[in-house]
Amino acid sequence: MNIKFLTSYRTRMTIGFLLVIMLALIVALTIADRQVGRVIGRDVRQLSSEAAARFNYDIDSYVEQLAESAAPLAAGEQLQHFLRESAAAKPEETEAIEKELRKYVATNRPEIAGMFLMSKHDKLISIFSYYYSQSNFYSNEPWFSLPFGERIELYPTHYTKYPNQAPFPVFSVILPIFDVETVEVAGHFVLDIMPEKVINKFGETGLGRTGYHFVASSDGIVVYHPNREWIGRSMSETPLEKLQYALSDTASKVSWEGEEWYVSVNRSNRMNWNIFSIVPSAEMESGLQAVRMSIIWTFVIVSLLILIIVPLLANRFTKRIVVLKNVMAKAATGDLDVRAEVNDRPDEIHYLYRGFNQMMDRLQKLVGEVYELQLKEMQLSIRQKEAVIRSLQNQINPHLLYNTLGIIKSMAYLENMPKIEKIARSLADVYRYTARFENEEVTLRDELDIVSKYLEIVRLRFPSSFTSMLSIPDKFLSSPCMKLTLQPIVENAVKYGIEPRGGDGAVIVSAYDEGEDLLVEIADNGKGMPQEQLDELRAMLKQATEEPDKASSGEGSLGLPNVHARLVLRYGREYGVRLDSFVGQGTVVTVRIPFKRPIVSTS
Repeated sequence: MNIKFLTSYRTRMTIGFLLVIMLALIVALTIADRQVGRVIGRDVRQLSSEAAARFNYDIDSYVEQLAESAAPLAAGEQLQHFLRESAAAKPEETEAIEKELRKYVATNRPEIAGMFLMSKHDKLISIFSYYYSQSNFYSNEPWFSLPFGERIELYPTHYTKYPNQAPFPVFSVILPIFDVETVEVAGHFVLDIMPEKVINKFGETGLGRTGYHFVASSDGIVVYHPNREWIGRSMSETPLEKLQYALSDTASKVSWEGEEWYVSVNRSNRMNWNIFSIVPSAEMESGLQAVRMSIIWTFVIVSLLILIIVPLLANRFTKRIVVLKNVMAKAATGDLDVRAEVNDRPDEIHYLYRGFNQMMDRLQKLVGEVYELQLKEMQLSIRQKEAVIRSLQNQINPHLLYNTLGIIKSMAYLENMPKIEKIARSLADVYRYTARFENEEVTLRDELDIVSKYLEIVRLRFPSSFTSMLSIPDKFLSSPCMKLTLQPIVENAVKYGIEPRGGDGAVIVSAYDEGEDLLVEIADNGKGMPQEQLDELRAMLKQATEEPDKASSGEGSLGLPNVHARLVLRYGREYGVRLDSFVGQGTVVTVRIPFKRPIVSTS
């Protein structure tokens, strides 16, 4: 019962519709995931780019503010005098400038970790003390050997090497100082800025509800992060290690801290920093979840409709198919008179009914034809059996002939008559060859042996006037050939070309290959034949090609139509016998057979 239910057309149609809908669901979910994921990645990238642009703007504004606030300090008389003089500054002068620098830092810029005044005469003043205002204490700082340019320069994040202080990350702002009299660069300020204090305000801007930004230097040092314990440490030393491999031009989806995150990275134009923007994928993909649920609910509703509607619709036309099935079942029992009732509805089942009825009409006709063919086959079988019986009866005569020829050969030997002995031996070989039925195909060598024995008999009959020649290359002797193909043609040449002239004539047998075929020519120099007779024989050959099983054997011996028909039946219609004759000159018979692989001789 279950198997019948599963093989029902209605059930399979319902299952098929469900599978199609399920495939559509999978495709829709896949497309939705890819499209929404692409849109989310683009949105995250856009938000990240906007945040990076805002950060770059803030950094530029900050640097400009530094330059404006330091301008009055740079124009001070003591500081200008310090920059102009090449001699070492006096202690009181150095301490006065140090005091101004510390006052500037303490009053305006608490984020400045160190401030240095450098002149073009290799003099240096720091905010730390007179003792530490010496160049040799800061010669290892990366900004120490920078040239004195006319533009504001930024040096990327690096670790300080201040005397008696632990290293910590800073970035340096180099502000040029111009001589107020010559308006030429006389020195510059170097301000080491603590990054986390500068970008605290930037970090307050989040990304979505729970996303955020953080900044790392190009060598992986965390410049800013909401988790202040990670600031100043290498990303490889913190859980942020996995995120440093997300550097690309698009937003990447990374598994981090047991959750999927979208990560986008932008580079700061001036600071050579990487600005990371990360946001949980679940937060960004909330819309995707709604799309997925909508698709799933649509699938459930459509599936229910299919389970209800498809069986009802299928039942309307499966009834007609069931009717046709019952009619075909009756036909299978042998009732060839059964027919399907055709209605006027021009649909596919209507044409199926008509086709079934036409098939039954044709089947009835074929059954009648098969019956007639079987009857003819039985009659043919009876005739074949009768022919076999006659053939077995006729085998008695060859044995009598062989024995008689053997006696004649023995008597000729005893009476010393070599010609008669030779004729009897050759004639016995020829009849023995023609009487064997076990092989239909022999080699050309076997066929030529019998031809040569037959020609010996003819030469003994016409010893002074008849000549013959077999001109066959050795490479053709192993080629397969139908038995009794050449001997009947040679016999015809002697009978119709040599005997009428009293034995005065010649028979020549030659062979050559043409492509993949072998052509054997039997030529005589007899009187030839008139055109009417030639046309008649050619018509018989053509008829033998069209209906080889009806070819006549001719009178007295195996005729040309018989030989031609056997070659056509064996090798195909492109093979057989061709006849050419010229009145007063002779006749040429050409036999075309396949030049196939050699067969083993049976002689």
